[in-house]
Amino acid sequence: MTTCEPDPTGLEADVCVVGSGATALYGALRSARAGQSVVLVSSRPEFEAAGAGISPLLAPPTLGLLAADGIEDALTEAGQRVLGVDDHGTTTMLSSWRYADHPGIARPYGLTVPTGTTVQALLAALRAEPRATVLTGESVVAVEQDEAGVRLGFERPSGRAGGAPLRRRVTARYAVAADGRQSALRELVGVRLEVSAFDRPAWLLVAPAVPGREPVLLVRHQAPRALFTIPTPGPSIALVWSPDRDQGEQLEQGGPATLAEQLGDVDPELSEWLVAVAGRTSPVMRLGFSLWRAPAWRVGRVLLVGESVHGLHTLGGQGLNQSLQSAASAARAMADALTLGDSGAIDDYERVRRPHVERLQDLQWNLQALGYDTTPPVKGAHEDFIDVMTSLHPELVAQLEGSGVRG
Repeated sequence: MTTCEPDPTGLEADVCVVGSGATALYGALRSARAGQSVVLVSSRPEFEAAGAGISPLLAPPTLGLLAADGIEDALTEAGQRVLGVDDHGTTTMLSSWRYADHPGIARPYGLTVPTGTTVQALLAALRAEPRATVLTGESVVAVEQDEAGVRLGFERPSGRAGGAPLRRRVTARYAVAADGRQSALRELVGVRLEVSAFDRPAWLLVAPAVPGREPVLLVRHQAPRALFTIPTPGPSIALVWSPDRDQGEQLEQGGPATLAEQLGDVDPELSEWLVAVAGRTSPVMRLGFSLWRAPAWRVGRVLLVGESVHGLHTLGGQGLNQSLQSAASAARAMADALTLGDSGAIDDYERVRRPHVERLQDLQWNLQALGYDTTPPVKGAHEDFIDVMTSLHPELVAQLEGSGVRG
């Protein structure tokens, strides 16, 4: 791995990945290990530190992909195992399952892991690849492409008062926009997101784990109110509370004590626990949720990956999982195009991934637990997501195994 200072003569590579998160790093790592020369460019001066950030759920299918690249051990050491899901309705259990219940599953658990820990594990693996170059603190400001490749312009501050920005040019056969929802590269190629905002907010609190509780995703859905808790490293729990409208107004002015009071008839044990650990919790944070998608996942030789092209609600824990899986799909498509001369493989990336992700978005958009519907629930909030939480999409498996997926 090399790290370069700005050079106006530029760099050349098979693949240029723009981004600084786990999705960008994983896509770059997958491309490098497939034999491509890779330049990863991050607009941030530093990568997120281990232990920092939120702790999203990495489901067994994604853990399997990461294990194949030697990443899993670092995540297991820092993560919290999640054994399954319990979905409670107003008066009864609606759905209860454990990863271990599914035949053939290699890992009977998911892991919640700090995003910074995942970033650092992937960065260490990428640094070990001799054909990978990592650049930091450089923002993409221009892109041109033709049938032969993509030319990207980057800038970074000079570091001197009044000094002109330093510029660099990177020429690649393919470029990947993995720089998140506010993707500069996506904007440069003219793709605009279509955003759909949920009308219902939620409130987040992180607290010490309740003693003696099994580490599972726990839902208590007493329509329209819904409580979601997920085990996180610590051990702790991330509590997401979607109250009715009147309680939401109260929470705008209240804090952890108000939230604990509101949970009294939804989860009495948790309510009492929050009182007992007062002063040891995070502040209450208001969350807004939205879905976003793009009209195209590819513009010529620029592929859009992860949150640069799709965003999901946190329910089901599919945001990071689908982003990492999309990065693997894009890397495989580019490898087949570059090493096998199979230009049609690039089309497979969007054809395989897009319908799958948009189906998940549609399921979330219509999910009762994410709205104000007062009808008593008859179905667990996670039931429609069991398949993606326990196995990879079959067409993605076929693509990654190289068995050919084009119809």
